[in-house]
Amino acid sequence: MKIVRRQNGRNHWYIDLDTGDRIPGVTTILDQGLPKKALINWSATATAEYAVDNWDELTQLAPSARLKKLQGGRYAAKDEAANRGTQVHKMGERLINGEAVVVPDLIRPYVDSYVRFMDEFQLRAKHIEAVVYSETHRYVGTLDIFGDILLPDMPEYDHLPRDDDGFVCDVLIDAKTNRSGIFGETALQLAGYRFAEFMQADPSDPDTAFPMPEVAWTGAVWIRPDGYSLIPVEAGEEQHRSLLYARQVGLFDQGARDLIGAPVEPPTASRYALVKADDEVSF
Repeated sequence: MKIVRRQNGRNHWYIDLDTGDRIPGVTTILDQGLPKKALINWSATATAEYAVDNWDELTQLAPSARLKKLQGGRYAAKDEAANRGTQVHKMGERLINGEAVVVPDLIRPYVDSYVRFMDEFQLRAKHIEAVVYSETHRYVGTLDIFGDILLPDMPEYDHLPRDDDGFVCDVLIDAKTNRSGIFGETALQLAGYRFAEFMQADPSDPDTAFPMPEVAWTGAVWIRPDGYSLIPVEAGEEQHRSLLYARQVGLFDQGARDLIGAPVEPPTASRYALVKADDEVSF
């Protein structure tokens, strides 16, 4: 495989140059193959919030136009959150790379929290926004942070190897900026990255690929305007298998309608008729 990542605005996808095929990303696999129970409640809540916040405007519209506005209201909130997350990730990447940045006021609290995380855990980043991929299972992904961090001297971390300076080396961390914290599917996402076979330092240059290093620890940093939390995440072989199962479920769902054929027409005309006699019905 020779992977390149194509970008169009906030969206991106992956192409295998050897075959020209579009290769699914880890997050796409999870979107297509895992039930999103939390999104059902979120969708209802977001729609209700939009109605309350825009009540006066909605009352001026015709019922059909009002309905259309309500149906699209939740997507405005989703797009706003996605844009914020993308901007925070980009700012974090530039800060980790040692660049000086001008931070918009809207996301400054998030960026401040990101910087606190980097400072307090003394992050030594080796790869940021690197592409990883599996030739065996043909999936791709873009990790957030791969590097070394200084974890506290606590019993739960005693099994982790440390260098001479006390750092745990080769950790894999995903950064989240949502309001609800770290969801369980993050374990499958990190497992997909962890058990990929190759890492590609430059997303646009397949020649920068090399064998995926062994990962010592996996976690997620939940970045909020009021601070952050670094949370351990179990992302082992079992979670990797679950990711592959989710992919199979997603593939089934995409082609499920094709498994259902057209109604079967009877080969002969019906010889039966209903006859009403008195109050009884008979053939």
